Amino acid sequence: MLLAWAFVAGLLKDMDQSSTTAAYVSGMKEDLSLYGNELVEFTTYFSVGYALFIVPSQMIQTRVRPSLFLPVCEIIWGVFTLATAKAPNAKTVFALRFFLGVFESTSWPGIVNLIFNWYTPKELGKRLAIFGVSGVAGNMFLGILQAALYRNLNGVHGLAGWQWLFIVSGIITISWGIVGFLIIPDSPGITRALYLTPSEKKLSRDRMVDSGTTTSRLVSSKVLVHKIQLLIRSPISYLFLAAYLQFAWSQRANSYFLLYLQGLKTPDGQALYSIYTVNLIPLGGYAISIVSNIGLNALSDWKEWRWQVAVGAAALQLVATSVLSAWPDSRATVMTFYFLTYATAAWGYALIAWLALIMRKEPEARAILVALAVTLVYIGHATIPLRAWRVNDSPRYPIGFPLSAAFCAGSILAILGLRYYVGKYPDVLDWGLDWEAKQAEA
Repeated sequence: MLLAWAFVAGLLKDMDQSSTTAAYVSGMKEDLSLYGNELVEFTTYFSVGYALFIVPSQMIQTRVRPSLFLPVCEIIWGVFTLATAKAPNAKTVFALRFFLGVFESTSWPGIVNLIFNWYTPKELGKRLAIFGVSGVAGNMFLGILQAALYRNLNGVHGLAGWQWLFIVSGIITISWGIVGFLIIPDSPGITRALYLTPSEKKLSRDRMVDSGTTTSRLVSSKVLVHKIQLLIRSPISYLFLAAYLQFAWSQRANSYFLLYLQGLKTPDGQALYSIYTVNLIPLGGYAISIVSNIGLNALSDWKEWRWQVAVGAAALQLVATSVLSAWPDSRATVMTFYFLTYATAAWGYALIAWLALIMRKEPEARAILVALAVTLVYIGHATIPLRAWRVNDSPRYPIGFPLSAAFCAGSILAILGLRYYVGKYPDVLDWGLDWEAKQAEA
């Protein structure tokens, strides 16, 4: 029940988050006169709202039940998505995107923390990947939906196809938020889920105890402050952040694939692909992402290859972005390596599953660290594209692709550093971040 709801919620989150790009290439650009850098700025405003609220949202969830907080926020962001359909200009979209970011920021880290609390370390990789590919599925569904709406509803009731995209997306998101009130189970220690019997609730608690994992509870402000202090002092925090942030920033290498496809011309100067086809071509990349992400993380569960999978995927991304940095004079080669970048998302979810294992005794600190990581990711998303991924630099992106390759190399170094630290101080696995103090007390 949890994973099914989480998957659809993640699908809707990424669909709503990415909808402006699909709308932009489907008529929004012309209708709202978006002839500057507005598309990148839409991402910036969204990312600023996301980054500002993500850590506070996770701290709120240490005091307020996620089963109440997450659905309310999803309903509100659905309303902002719906309202975008009637935006008259770029400034209105900027404001709507900012508040969309504020309320969407609760979702991804909140759901990841729920998954941390219900699955043992040996089960996490595949489950996180299943949730993770919901974002890819969201983009796939977005492409199919926009193509269908553009073909069938463009002009209906005086509304353009891109406006129908925001209307349909908003209505679906609001509906799924309402379903969340019934499904989200909180954590095993405090769950009120109606679909779990008392014996099943006990089983869920016993499973996590047997795996050595401490699950979340509603905690006092004093405990929360202590956990934050432990995070600040631990090298694990900085090594994980260095590895994860560079993973996420490197993944932007295929974010503007639609612009590349839209810009392709025939020898006589006509568009190579129709708007309908432009929205459908990336579906192949999304399919690659889903298969590779779930497959590699299932392998990481089976063999317990967390850092190994992360390094392998990072190395693959390094090769792909290095080739795209050179921008070979061959459309087939460029397309091949663009599609290859979709095969590397397992990198991030293997890292998160590894973090859950390393910090299995620190549920609150773990949740805050994931929230902090995503905050910094979105600060990067709000700033890096303004220079590295400018619309005017499409399709070669002379800064973006080399920077993505550099992030790959930096993440690999940080992963190896984290492996060295945990190997040198393995007591953190069984005692938590203040393992030295706990051992002294024992």
